[in-house]
Amino acid sequence: MNESTHPNFFVIGVVKGGSTSLYHYLDQHPEIYLPPIKETNHFARADIRHEDFLPEYATDVRLGLDAYITNGMQEKIHIAHVDSDVHYKALYSKVSKETAIGDVSNSYMVCPSSAKAIQAYDANAKMIVILRNPISRIWSQYLMNLREAKTRGKDLIQELEADAAQEKTGWGVNHLYLELGKYDEQLARYYALFPKKNIKVIFYESYRDNPIETLSDICTFLEVNAYYSFDFGSKKNTASLPRFEKLNRIMVASGLIKTLKEIVPRSMRSSLSKVLYSDKDLPTMSLREKNYLISYYQKHVEELGKLIDQDPRKYWPIFK
Repeated sequence: MNESTHPNFFVIGVVKGGSTSLYHYLDQHPEIYLPPIKETNHFARADIRHEDFLPEYATDVRLGLDAYITNGMQEKIHIAHVDSDVHYKALYSKVSKETAIGDVSNSYMVCPSSAKAIQAYDANAKMIVILRNPISRIWSQYLMNLREAKTRGKDLIQELEADAAQEKTGWGVNHLYLELGKYDEQLARYYALFPKKNIKVIFYESYRDNPIETLSDICTFLEVNAYYSFDFGSKKNTASLPRFEKLNRIMVASGLIKTLKEIVPRSMRSSLSKVLYSDKDLPTMSLREKNYLISYYQKHVEELGKLIDQDPRKYWPIFK
């Protein structure tokens, strides 16, 4: 890999903020290269403690990188931990004529070391972040954890407080529910190190409602063709819960779910998902839970507005 083919832009977050769909859309663009592993977490490695991972997270990120790379990186992988510089460079070995070369890793937003690590790698790199209302972000993460048998808690506030009280905390160590929504503190690290013009802030709600306009704006920011026609034919990461909760816990704990994802052809995965999960009659957040989170995040939302020179309450009116 020569100097012109190293990553020059980073999508730094946030968890449950639309980065998966953004990865799939940008990956279609002929002038943009994204690695076959959506989240490499390479520049967060100083803050990541593999030995403390939750068992289910350790299963999620398990990947034999030597074999994966040697076999030609044929399959798209959602997440892994690419600590080695050699492995990381190999993920970009297929760059050809693309001019915007990216890395999409949500850990870069929350892990304190990431901003400095990226700056040391490329001080001129561009940052993209999708910010979602922290209340709906938490709820989406909570539903995901119920789906993936990462929690059994049926009371959101108890779940949040128990998670925050864990003796060991960190990426993959606990769920970081509340921490992940402190966008002001996290983005401040990037604004301190990179020119403001190199940081693109997108609001998830605008991206969701106006994907064509948002993607065109991102392409302009990345200096690639802003009129490219993206395929919006498939949805990514929509909320659902297990049809058979006990069976789902057994399948997750045994690693069977991960194995099925690896061996079932991509064309059949949607059908398999419909058998295992349902998006009908999903629970909703109570007024008590909403008020708890409004109080928790109110100051963070105000500070975020000052940092980015935009009022997030335009998109998140619940904080007005």
